[in-house]
Amino acid sequence: MIKITGFEHISIGAEDTEPSAGVLGLFGIKPLYGEDIHPHGVTTTYYEHEDNENTRVRFEIIRPVSEDAPLRKFLEKRGPGIHHICMQVEDLEDAMEQIKEAGGELVEPVFDDSRGRHVFVHPRFTGGFLPVTRTRSLFSVRENAP
Repeated sequence: MIKITGFEHISIGAEDTEPSAGVLGLFGIKPLYGEDIHPHGVTTTYYEHEDNENTRVRFEIIRPVSEDAPLRKFLEKRGPGIHHICMQVEDLEDAMEQIKEAGGELVEPVFDDSRGRHVFVHPRFTGGFLPVTRTRSLFSVRENAP
């Protein structure tokens, strides 16, 4: 069994961040910072609830920045909305091995950003949703990141 240590975030894919950011703001979920994730051709803004210590609510809004970004194809086919759910796991390599042994397919490449090391699991294996597993980065932007 893959050991999950928490849900990291829910990701929303969009060309325009304003509609989703506005609704998140109504719930006290505010932008923290953004970064470019070059392997996927996207830019992201991370959001947290203002009382995140108690609520543990995190979102990100991702936007395609390159013409060949896989997110662009996703948005053309499905429109804006939930793109993936990111689960934090204790051991990413072990999680990847267990997914493969169960017949799952990983979407390469494994990549790193300010929040840790990540890999997508192909939605053909999951019944249509796109999970991401990640391990915590030793170089997290925020010291209190779980």
